Amino acid sequence: MTRMMLRAAGALGAVHVLAHPRGLHSSWSLSAPSQQSPHTLIAVAGSTEHFQSLEAVVSGLPVELLLVGQSQAEIRAQAPALARASGLLWIPSAGGPGHQQLNRLWPMLPGVSWVHSFSAGVDGLKPFIDHSIKPLASQGKVSLSNGRGAFSSSLAEYSLTAMLYFNKMIQRCEANRRGRVWDKFIMPVMHGKTIGLVGYGSIGKATGTAAKQAFGCRILALRRRPGQEADGPADECFGFDDRFEFFRQCDYVVASLPSTPLTQKFIGQAELDAMKPSAVLISIGRGATVDEDALEATLKAGKLRGAAMDVFATEPLPKDSGLWDLENVLITAHNADFTEDYFQLGCSVWRKNLVQFLAGEPLVTPVDVNAGY
Repeated sequence: MTRMMLRAAGALGAVHVLAHPRGLHSSWSLSAPSQQSPHTLIAVAGSTEHFQSLEAVVSGLPVELLLVGQSQAEIRAQAPALARASGLLWIPSAGGPGHQQLNRLWPMLPGVSWVHSFSAGVDGLKPFIDHSIKPLASQGKVSLSNGRGAFSSSLAEYSLTAMLYFNKMIQRCEANRRGRVWDKFIMPVMHGKTIGLVGYGSIGKATGTAAKQAFGCRILALRRRPGQEADGPADECFGFDDRFEFFRQCDYVVASLPSTPLTQKFIGQAELDAMKPSAVLISIGRGATVDEDALEATLKAGKLRGAAMDVFATEPLPKDSGLWDLENVLITAHNADFTEDYFQLGCSVWRKNLVQFLAGEPLVTPVDVNAGY
């Protein structure tokens, strides 16, 4: 499930935007882009809702945008223009699995050497990546980038909100208000608490930095290569082999791992058993990385204080999931990063990669197609 489920605004066929080199003006056309155009053609597939807004994003760049049709007939009619495309921007839509749409489109894009996923997570595109991108990427013919980092700040905010929700006992406060109870209990503080980051990418680092600056928290990081990087907010890094010691020390665990074959149910019963009964799990990466059955059982047994979950293995979360019935679970609908400036943030990362692509320089947020992130 992608983070961005946008409404389809209708098929615009070969409508395109031309951004002139000096940003003098832009023109709309109902015809296919000119065969003689000196601009680099970027095909835009998926959601059509914000296509017109992309004009401002490419302003000043020698770029021509082509909105890919929604039907196979429209796509076939665009074949000559699509054959000229050098890049592909994929914006997730509600039109079905992205990998299916892209696998159908890919044969029409023989000249594309760069694909950008608007979303940070590319697990939903795995069949397309494995079938179409990997063989070419291994030969250096195609590069893949994603929206990594665009939404880290909002996810960090969500994580801190979840921490405070449990730390300040907001549920107890709400129950007291409803019951008109004057309950003067000891109000805990976040200062000095230990925050564990399962995944130390842009989301983990943003969360750790915010927690350290706001509350003076101790930050631990769990990552595949603990000694590879010294910068960032972590006071100590653990490798996967030392993960149980990591979980034992944490008051709050923030899981932001991508979904890959190696991270499926990474936080399972053994990891949950290693956590303090007073600890809280916050899941904001990919739902498949947490064993939800084990989590539900642990919460019901009172072996974990609570959990805040924005992502789930199946989305929407099924009505019959036992997680809905647990009062010590904060549930949100995979919208922790679905902010009012979501599109602008994603476009900012895409534009940075676009500038690098046009200059023949390394991409800003490259994806390792073998690792899956």
